[in-house]
Amino acid sequence: MAISDVSSAASILDQYRSESSSSVQNQSKQNELGQDAFLELMVAQLNNQNPLDPMDNQAFVAQLAQFSAVEGIDKLNTTSESMMSEFSSYSALQASSLVGQSVIVDGNQNGLLLSGGVVSGYTEIPDSASNLTLSIRDSSGQLLEQYPLGNHSDGPVSVRWDGLNLMMDGEIVPLTTADLNRQEYYLDDNGEQVLDSEGNAVLKPYDPGEYQFTLTGTLAGTTEDISMQMSSRVDSVTLNSSGQVTLNLTGGQKAGLADVSQILDE
Repeated sequence: MAISDVSSAASILDQYRSESSSSVQNQSKQNELGQDAFLELMVAQLNNQNPLDPMDNQAFVAQLAQFSAVEGIDKLNTTSESMMSEFSSYSALQASSLVGQSVIVDGNQNGLLLSGGVVSGYTEIPDSASNLTLSIRDSSGQLLEQYPLGNHSDGPVSVRWDGLNLMMDGEIVPLTTADLNRQEYYLDDNGEQVLDSEGNAVLKPYDPGEYQFTLTGTLAGTTEDISMQMSSRVDSVTLNSSGQVTLNLTGGQKAGLADVSQILDE
């Protein structure tokens, strides 16, 4: 019995690929022709092909290869989406561990000193420096203190300041009252100065607020100013719908994970 030709497998494949593309663009729309249906139609075509004009073997193999390629691309897209989702989750978990930590953020020129806390600065000196001095200014740019730091080799320099005492590269910088401009002291309830165990008046640190650090030194015979990147504390983390992580810093600043150059151990 003569049987009329059915649509070619290539036409069916085109329909399958078109439906797959629509599914990617609109996931709510179901694929009307999945791979099972495609294979059923292909088997039906083989069972009902015209025996006087059978399908060419090479064409059949080529159609199978095209179907495999489309199926592989679809699986690759699914795998990629899964990997991106896992990466976003990992980034959010990594960022959440920074909450409460102080970080050095690229381009941040103002560091926030909290009550009882520490503000840090970081930079890299391109050449060996002599007569290095740290200048501390408030948010308005007024010079408050200048600390002599001596000589320093080229490379990273980090300082930590609690509003009064100073550390450089993890070591305490010895200071005396004569080295400081600060001349405010703790007072007791009677308005008299509080004394330490040696009978000396106890200096009061600078108030909480924003401060700027600048290094000045002689490099290769020339006096240069070197700005420092300042620390901020991470208050919270935001993860948007696209998976991008934003660090919300104390004082209203925001930064991405890529902007963080140092995580400080307070």
